Amino acid sequence: MGRRHGRRRWILRRGLQRPRADDAGVRRRGHLLLIPAQPSLMLRMLEALGVEDGDAIGEVATGTGYNAALICHRSGDKNLVTVEVDAHLTRLAKARLGEVGYHPTVRTADARTGFPADTPLDRLIITCGFDAFSYVLARGVRPGGVIVCPLGWGNARMTVGGDGTLLGRFLAGGSYFMKARDENSTDGVPYPEQPGNPTHRHAAFDPRDLGDEGFRFMHSLVVGEVGEAQEMSGGTVTGHRMWTSDGSWAHVEDGTVHQSGPRKLWDTAERAYEWFESHGHPTRERFGVTVTPEGQTYWLDEPGQELPQEWLSHRS
Repeated sequence: MGRRHGRRRWILRRGLQRPRADDAGVRRRGHLLLIPAQPSLMLRMLEALGVEDGDAIGEVATGTGYNAALICHRSGDKNLVTVEVDAHLTRLAKARLGEVGYHPTVRTADARTGFPADTPLDRLIITCGFDAFSYVLARGVRPGGVIVCPLGWGNARMTVGGDGTLLGRFLAGGSYFMKARDENSTDGVPYPEQPGNPTHRHAAFDPRDLGDEGFRFMHSLVVGEVGEAQEMSGGTVTGHRMWTSDGSWAHVEDGTVHQSGPRKLWDTAERAYEWFESHGHPTRERFGVTVTPEGQTYWLDEPGQELPQEWLSHRS
């Protein structure tokens, strides 16, 4: 939809309740399966998608079905294919959509292995988080098509080039979707056992600086999926922990950093913050991404100004 149509065209008036701000999410057997996204965030992503009449549209991560209903309201349910990795959520979303008169194609599938559409897509919107874009998804989108996808703590709007390269920039505002996952799995990185034989040194980087929203976005591009926990005393941050699924671990307290595992997570954070400061605390809209079958690179302002590649060890 072109911006000339206005945000009002995305407002749903068919009785499907939008997610509540206090909604704790969808659970099964005590495990969190879904956290509904903010409606305002979904609207920004849909506006960036730029849907036009007659477009073939794909959606990854059906969730509650709310976003699919918005798309159906704008473009008709015959033009939408939406996929969800969890069969239980698929059944719930399909029933909800039917209750308000929408009958798009709703499939249970892991889109990370390819989007199950019968015809090339004009638009693809993804509402689960990725650290590295799954390029196989791009193969289902025609040249000139648009993909809006959460990467790190941001949303990227990418266009498919004639050679298959994806090129795009990040939108304003944050992105806090659950990560892409396998069926029946839960979100997040489990905390490891306390590692043995960590290294110790003075921490040159104050853990309170991690609260800078702009830096947290840039840092998410650098380290990929990471577990984090703050330590507080009297309302003041006194320590910080980071850990990743490859066994890397860092803990900062009392000006000392303890690290273990294949990556020195706090070393990366310090180098990244030094770069962030030296470039004037750039806003997320200045960042962009290029994706090819061989991988992806992030850049500032233009494709030739790439973030230092030695930071991106999680892309291997």
